[in-house]
Amino acid sequence: MSSADEGEPPAALDSPALDRWPTYPLDHTIEAVGSDGEQCTIYPSNVDEESELTAWITAKDDSFVAIDEIQ
Repeated sequence: MSSADEGEPPAALDSPALDRWPTYPLDHTIEAVGSDGEQCTIYPSNVDEESELTAWITAKDDSFVAIDEIQ
């Protein structure tokens, strides 16, 4: 599942920082973890098979903060 699958167009950003590092289209999955909550795993959608097991990050539901709380 990706944000594009949810009907939202990808955000277009114009930033000098984006010129310094490679960018990758990302996908994500949200999975239930026992009865305690969910976890979200984010990974590049075009990662090669060799890197599949190391090119991801996972966060539990209590790891997230509403964006209006940090601005």
